[in-house]
Amino acid sequence: MRLIRPSALSPVQRRRSLILALSMLAVGILAGLIMVVAPPQPMATGMTAAAAALGLGVGSAWLLRTLRPDRTRELTSALGDLLTPIFDDTYTLVLAPRLPVRDAVRLDGILVGPAGVRVISARDWEGRFRVRGRVWQYDAGGRRGWIACRTNPSYDAVALAEGVARWAAEHDLGDLSIRPTVAFPLRRSTIVLEEPADEILTSDNAPYWANAMGRVRRLDAGPGARAVAAILDAGEADARPASALAASRQS
Repeated sequence: MRLIRPSALSPVQRRRSLILALSMLAVGILAGLIMVVAPPQPMATGMTAAAAALGLGVGSAWLLRTLRPDRTRELTSALGDLLTPIFDDTYTLVLAPRLPVRDAVRLDGILVGPAGVRVISARDWEGRFRVRGRVWQYDAGGRRGWIACRTNPSYDAVALAEGVARWAAEHDLGDLSIRPTVAFPLRRSTIVLEEPADEILTSDNAPYWANAMGRVRRLDAGPGARAVAAILDAGEADARPASALAASRQS
């Protein structure tokens, strides 16, 4: 299976972010030392204090953002690790694609292959859950038993799939046989499936889920390749305005 992560930072990009963060911290520390050592001058001291605060604040925030573990990256990486051994090279999984789909939930992956397109919304819930149709419940234990979940992954996944379908129609990609999938790629939860209305992928049922997709070809290689290319182009187009804004601020 081809695995693509368009939003991941390359080693060069990560190194540049780290250098920029350390540079901002160095500027803040240097400004702080100057403020302490230099003779007191109200205007100069105020400007030096502002530079120190800006350098230390921005530098530390950027450093934390670059180095801290990303829960989203962990979740999508687990999704890739789960599906890679199951599918052959006729399938492509795009992790965390940047599509202009305006929904409250995150789009964690799009799987494109002969069986069609699966729009994947992943969760890292902990505990024991049950899904009946599109009703999700949590096992609270004791007298409380099964209680309704505060959010509904099925509704979220369906909304994402509908958004991707609208985007595909706007780009004349044809019938991609788009279906929603709720994924639990981490071994932190137990999902009891009682005739769910939508596809549920877990760390335990991945091979069964792949087989249940069917062997019937619903999407030819040509339209599938165009769909993957359009997904990647949409991510690049989304990143360009941010890059242009950053360049204009530096100039």
